[in-house]
Amino acid sequence: MQDFLKVTGMVIGVFAQGEYDRRITLLTRERGKITAFVKSARRQGSRFLGTTDMFAFGTFDLYVGRTSYNVQNVEIMNYFDNFRLDMEGAYYGMYFAELAEFYALENNDESELLLLLYRALQGLKSERLSNDFVRRVFEIKLFMIEGEFIPAINAGSFSDGLYTTLDYIQGSTIEKLFNFKLSDKLFSELTEVADYERKHLVDRNLASLDILNTMTMQ
Repeated sequence: MQDFLKVTGMVIGVFAQGEYDRRITLLTRERGKITAFVKSARRQGSRFLGTTDMFAFGTFDLYVGRTSYNVQNVEIMNYFDNFRLDMEGAYYGMYFAELAEFYALENNDESELLLLLYRALQGLKSERLSNDFVRRVFEIKLFMIEGEFIPAINAGSFSDGLYTTLDYIQGSTIEKLFNFKLSDKLFSELTEVADYERKHLVDRNLASLDILNTMTMQ
């Protein structure tokens, strides 16, 4: 008897497999981070040609093999196709996805992480939010969700407003996470804290961040 599984998730990694196939990394609510294979996904006319692109969000019907998952059907709710015309936004999104992939675990409840990634990608589409604001709030909330946020006492001398901001990020629901504004001074402090946290917590070179920093000259 074949085993099938339906998951809700987002494509956070896409890799060529053979001549026409794809291997994708999915961040899912039900099974955390999983790797799945997609037959003929790169063949012209394939029904999987766009549905297994980076950032595609929806439901994925998977055949559960002995050693792998195989995609049987996909129903996409959001393609985030705005990134096709926004190269800088796309690299912010790829950085978010790579950071999420770093923390996500297999067979784990990653619903909060998936929601955070989804809302951050929506934030990159918003005209009222700067990409770098979305980035810094995403980074800090992610470290808090993972229980690894380090009180940055030794990172610098900060204003009371910075600690109020961190308290807001800590206590906010993800739906309301980006609903605030910062002065330039406070944003500079938040950036310093986010960089401090990442450098101390992420022990991997993130290729997307290298490219993003080159693009934005950071």
